[in-house]
Amino acid sequence: MQKYKDELKKKKKSKFLIRLIFSFVAGVFVILGIVYWMFFSGALNIRTIEINVSSELRSSVNDVVNDWLNRGFWRFIRRNNILFVFGNDLAAELKSKFLKLESIRVDKKFPHSLIISITERKSVGIVCSTMSGACFNFDKDGVAFSVTQSSSGFLILNITDRRNVELGLGKIVIASDWLVNIITARELLTKSEIGIAEFVIPEDSLDEFYAVTADGWRIMFNNQTDIKSQISALEVFLKEKISVAQRSQLQYIDLRIQDRIYYK
Repeated sequence: MQKYKDELKKKKKSKFLIRLIFSFVAGVFVILGIVYWMFFSGALNIRTIEINVSSELRSSVNDVVNDWLNRGFWRFIRRNNILFVFGNDLAAELKSKFLKLESIRVDKKFPHSLIISITERKSVGIVCSTMSGACFNFDKDGVAFSVTQSSSGFLILNITDRRNVELGLGKIVIASDWLVNIITARELLTKSEIGIAEFVIPEDSLDEFYAVTADGWRIMFNNQTDIKSQISALEVFLKEKISVAQRSQLQYIDLRIQDRIYYK
């Protein structure tokens, strides 16, 4: 009886080992199958790339995207597996190459497609540095994104910065408080039918700037004042004190002190 029990125990142990080995081998094959499917079968490789950007940049952006996809990631090529494409990393790569790009969205359309949607920076105006002689297009955030030439047109916001500051691509060339006040001043002065050729930040300025009118006289501002109320007061002043014919004889109107107007 004992011998029979021992043999039965051995058979059960043998069956268990066989099942364990079979399960292990089957697990290995399943893992190898998944690895082959993910990395070598082409089931998740990237075959189409849709880039939504202006035709001017599409070719260059496409080249950078393809170069990035063809690089290795953990010894694997990104293009061969869409799971290895991380949208934030690709967006950072594109932004480092193209300063004109404001925002980038990368969507994966499984199993084979990427859709890249791009918003480009729009020029708010041109800023020129008298220190370097360089001029830049800048966007609504004051960031310089392309080199350009100075302009004398009245349709473009022109700013000349005479301070000893370094302006450069990718940098904030106009601080937000300056930019808001200058844009506000330009819009309100234009509504008042006062043509503005350019805005100037003086060499020793801490918070002051002035507008050069089409007639050559200046309107001086301070960032610490309420620009809207100062220009509102200016409109009244011009109507009551100085005719349109007399404006060409002005040298300046000083609005740098709140609720005060000085002129010469």
